Amino acid sequence: MAQYIYATTARCCCSSARALPLHAPALAPSSSRSPLRWRSAMGASDRLTVAAAKPRHAAPCAATVLGEPLPASDDHGLVHPSADFAAQALVSSPQQYLEMYQRSIDDPAGFWSEIAETFYWKQKWSPEEVCTENLDVTKGPIKIEWFKGGKTNICHNAVDRYVEAGDGAKIAMYWEGNEPDQDGKLTYSELLDKVCQLANYLKSVGVEKGDAVVIYLPMLMELPIAMLACARIGAVHSVVFAGFSADAIAQRITDCKPKVVITCNAVKRGQKLIPLKDIVDASLVESAKNGVTVGICLTYENQLAMKKEDTQWIAGRDVWWQDVVPNFPTRCDVEWVDAEDPLFLLYTSGSTGKPKGVLHTTGGYMVYAATTFKHAFDYKPTDIYWCTADCGWITGHSYVTYGPLLNGATVLVYEGAPNYPDPGRCWDIVDKYGVTIFYTAPTLIRSLMRDGSVYVDRYSRKSLRVLGSVGEPINPTAWRWFYNVVGDSRCPISDTWWQTETGGFMITPLPGAWPQKPGSATFPFFGVQPVIVDEKGREMTGECSGYLCIKKSWPGAFRTLYGDKDRYETTYFKPFSGYYFSGDGCRR
Repeated sequence: MAQYIYATTARCCCSSARALPLHAPALAPSSSRSPLRWRSAMGASDRLTVAAAKPRHAAPCAATVLGEPLPASDDHGLVHPSADFAAQALVSSPQQYLEMYQRSIDDPAGFWSEIAETFYWKQKWSPEEVCTENLDVTKGPIKIEWFKGGKTNICHNAVDRYVEAGDGAKIAMYWEGNEPDQDGKLTYSELLDKVCQLANYLKSVGVEKGDAVVIYLPMLMELPIAMLACARIGAVHSVVFAGFSADAIAQRITDCKPKVVITCNAVKRGQKLIPLKDIVDASLVESAKNGVTVGICLTYENQLAMKKEDTQWIAGRDVWWQDVVPNFPTRCDVEWVDAEDPLFLLYTSGSTGKPKGVLHTTGGYMVYAATTFKHAFDYKPTDIYWCTADCGWITGHSYVTYGPLLNGATVLVYEGAPNYPDPGRCWDIVDKYGVTIFYTAPTLIRSLMRDGSVYVDRYSRKSLRVLGSVGEPINPTAWRWFYNVVGDSRCPISDTWWQTETGGFMITPLPGAWPQKPGSATFPFFGVQPVIVDEKGREMTGECSGYLCIKKSWPGAFRTLYGDKDRYETTYFKPFSGYYFSGDGCRR
């Protein structure tokens, strides 16, 4: 029988309890303490799976990582990709995965450099500085750097690059409003124009490279536009989920001291009106009491929710987006930034009550977000991709905005509630736009499952080819409903394990590469080396309980907690010297 890492606790918004396989000697640098023999992990031509995820303290279920091919009848509880799907997949077999994974571990500099070179760099990094790292606090300050010295811009790579390549007429974003008859779209050329206009406005009011901009917007197309505009000029965006309180916004404003806050007057979620501008007004009063005053509140008029005349206004500080941004030129020079220059701050809750400002930098994050999106969803240029996450979370950063657009994808942005006006809304949207990749949270899946399959069966869903799960463990029952009912038993499910801090997927299926076990996150992504350690930080073998850690860095890793390097080192690296500690407990 196979042995597994079994994660039993979750700490961050994208942390989930999972069962995951520990790498074997053939999947990682040689070590006398490697937890699995090669044969018990997976052989070059083996079929494979992992144990299903369970709630905290549940016993791992049995599963087999086979040393021999699976029998024709599927009595192992495995779900196989179709032969046609596997044949056309980017990674189509365990052997191909093993070869790529092995190289990513043995030669990370070469592996990631080859991928990075597919992007545009104004200046290449030094070959000697592809990766510089120290994860051991006993050997000095924690340090993670990827492609340092390379000059690039993530907005250019996500938008300009495709316009310059002649793909400007391709749809970059579809927008679906709260009501079924509200929609819109932008081509890549139109997206570039709007990003440049906002970037030029921000520059006109004094926003410069390194300055912070807080964004408190609902899921309008203006939200990813604002993120890209900040990135274009080297400003550091901090998106706050448009459901957080005034106190939560004020904490973030006080910490990062933005030059501008971007919001809209209101949004409707289902039948509920949320007065976002009123919440921002209260937060600005509170942050001013803490000594941080913001000079400009750029406000988008969301006419479908609230009119201008009904919006509270402070002259001299508040500016209507529609009154100023469209007046600026549709061309804006790109600010070329170092790969290690900051891209965004995303605050997560902390055990002390003070939010932690997770800081991601440009180059490594760009390469990792794009690569994980491409392979975990087996992305094809004809795909229509919909992730239901809000951009206020890391999922919305990596897999609504940056990851998809860096691949030239067409993204769907949905403003409303997933069960409004009825529980069939998601599938109505899937059919309306021909969505091919659908990525959502188990909470929504379980909610829709309770409403019954009748709401699913009303719609075709024939366009779907890949499903995805994020944010928490998906129990096998919900997994099977998602697969059998929503996906008509033909769409592989990418059940992803990762965290705000990791920037992208760490454990994930590659849809065409191997069979899946309902509830399992399966195997590590390229370059990721998970281990179980005991309380003394020793890697353990055989049956055991311990702590889930990652050894060696990966390009998408966060670099620090903003303004709090001590907390960064104490929380993530001091518990086990030489490892990144995920905060998850495990048993095998």
